[in-house]
Amino acid sequence: MNSRTEEKILLLNAPWSAGARTGVRAGSRWPFTLEPISGAGYLPFPFFLAYATALLKENGHGAMLLDALAEGIDRDALYERIRSQAFSLIVIETSTPSFANDLEIAVEIHRRLPQARIAFCGPHASVFATQILQEHDFVSFVLQGEYEFTLLELASALEKGDSLSAIAGLAFREEGTIRRNSRRNTIQDLDILPWPERQDVPIYRYNDGFAGMPVPNVQMWSSRGCPYRCLYCLWPQTMYAEHRHRKRQPAKVIDEMEYLLKKYAFKAVYFDDDIFNADRKHVIGICNQIKKRGIEVAWAAMARAELMDEGLLRLMRSSGLYAVKYGIESANKHVLSRCRKGANLKKARRMVKVSKDLGIKVHLTFCLGLPGESIESVEETAAFCREVKPDSLQCSLAVPFPGTEFFNLMRSAKQIVSERWDDYDGNRCCVHKTEKLEPGQLEELWRAFSDNCNV
Repeated sequence: MNSRTEEKILLLNAPWSAGARTGVRAGSRWPFTLEPISGAGYLPFPFFLAYATALLKENGHGAMLLDALAEGIDRDALYERIRSQAFSLIVIETSTPSFANDLEIAVEIHRRLPQARIAFCGPHASVFATQILQEHDFVSFVLQGEYEFTLLELASALEKGDSLSAIAGLAFREEGTIRRNSRRNTIQDLDILPWPERQDVPIYRYNDGFAGMPVPNVQMWSSRGCPYRCLYCLWPQTMYAEHRHRKRQPAKVIDEMEYLLKKYAFKAVYFDDDIFNADRKHVIGICNQIKKRGIEVAWAAMARAELMDEGLLRLMRSSGLYAVKYGIESANKHVLSRCRKGANLKKARRMVKVSKDLGIKVHLTFCLGLPGESIESVEETAAFCREVKPDSLQCSLAVPFPGTEFFNLMRSAKQIVSERWDDYDGNRCCVHKTEKLEPGQLEELWRAFSDNCNV
């Protein structure tokens, strides 16, 4: 379809910095800031924004994706970039720790482009949709949850002058009254979406270089959602509001993979699914498609260790699996039980070993400060890490993001010590206490863990 020249929609991953630190927001299930590093650092691909942009374009809307974080542009450069653009709608993805920053940028955009209506989306906006519209009159819309089709319907309704009352997932202001429409169901057939927009963004700057992943690498989704109910996990409780694993057809996943490798010559592919191996048949299908087509490329995935077995790992390795991320979080059974992770540490320990024995690099993630955390449980987790010797690791401070059961639990127990959203950065500080540890103690244990278990 031809693009409608009378409208132009900007989808924005806005600048976000705090002193020397730079944030990662869109595409990250755990938004945070980090110190600048030399070489290719971590930068997630903004999947929701990119899928939404592609869907708009497929349906004839004039849309543009601008990832200021990937392009490395600051606020002034952003304002200059959009100064002469006739945008009718600007969609800004937000997060909890970046929210004050995002508001400031939205205010200035509104001042400079008063004709453009502003929409917020992302987990924080989904949780506080009503409050945002009540307190900030320059925000016209909030897209709640998984928002690709909500945005498409909004763009079409605005163009035609139709009512917004039937657009599921939309919150908006109408004649001074805040309307919050019903929650939109998640997309069950993910293959109805076009492949995410990649031409608008600096594609080679995105990187997830854990365990020495070759660069440049590209991030893909083969599925969305997770059937588990970990009380701290953000997207299942805010973006999806459900615990369901939805899969693309393996052949269509590898169609996209093959296209990206041919067009951009990536040296590696990372499947950044919420949980890649929730369905064993799905993984087998992807591996068989890779082998059938003779694709030879290093690839990696985020998976759950207890759902692995040696046969599956051998198949994955034979199809090019280079590395795997396993979320361990804690090696203390009481902590795991309290946060409902339901992990089998014995099986996880064995699968880490099997992975390494097969020549698969292993990256482990740990999270300190979950309910029930103590000095002893942190030491158990550190001992586990030293024992299994991952090729790379990430250790974070647990963050009780609004909208999660973790936040509700900590707040009801009066264990939240800050509701200043800038502080909800688990790579910088702790905003809650456990029954046995104060925030400062958790920060000290986190720094010691990172120093002593670094690989």
